[in-house]
Amino acid sequence: MIVLEDYFKKAKSDLEKKIPDYGTDEFGKFRDKIRVQLKKKESDHFLIVRGLKVLVLGDWNTKEKKQRLYDLKTILLGNGIYAETIDKYCDVDKKGGLSQLQILELCCIQHQLIVFIDGTGTGTLVEQNYLATNYVFHGKILYFIEESKFDESKHNPSVYFKDFPTIVPYGTDKELFDKVLIYSNLRIYRLAEIVQKQVSSGKGLSNPKYKPWKDRLSKIPRG
Repeated sequence: MIVLEDYFKKAKSDLEKKIPDYGTDEFGKFRDKIRVQLKKKESDHFLIVRGLKVLVLGDWNTKEKKQRLYDLKTILLGNGIYAETIDKYCDVDKKGGLSQLQILELCCIQHQLIVFIDGTGTGTLVEQNYLATNYVFHGKILYFIEESKFDESKHNPSVYFKDFPTIVPYGTDKELFDKVLIYSNLRIYRLAEIVQKQVSSGKGLSNPKYKPWKDRLSKIPRG
């Protein structure tokens, strides 16, 4: 049986063999090498974060609600997260061209995170129904809903928002803005870590058998 004190003595001895004495030239080189490696890792991580895109969806049916989506996008951009609203891809007031579902499908495929603000507008309901039935997108959705609306319906198993795995209730607009920033940061930075690990292990995009979102979506039967 190994005594705990002996285990730590052995571990300390092994480390001392690998790490030069403090203050020596060898220790300085060892420290500088670690710093360079950490800086490169942080730089690689930052580049991945900047390459991941967030799509902000919600009601456009009033000037105030449209401005709220723009403000959310601006807050994310100001904190180092690349974000877009759906008007990046279309004129939401213009008739003709691609259907809303076609535009939405294009947007969702090209974004790694979808921030969805629950609403009552016709367009929002179309988006909500589309995302609820396409489970391949569920892992990239953060669904924000007013706390009062959530409290009224949370014990009802038939409510529509049960289809979304990550549901975040909010009270005021300020709380919504804070929560969107916090949860988006957590999700994007976590995703960046996953991408880094996939690259180092040859998985994900590095895997020749990787199937893009567009291919996965095409295999889902349409109702």
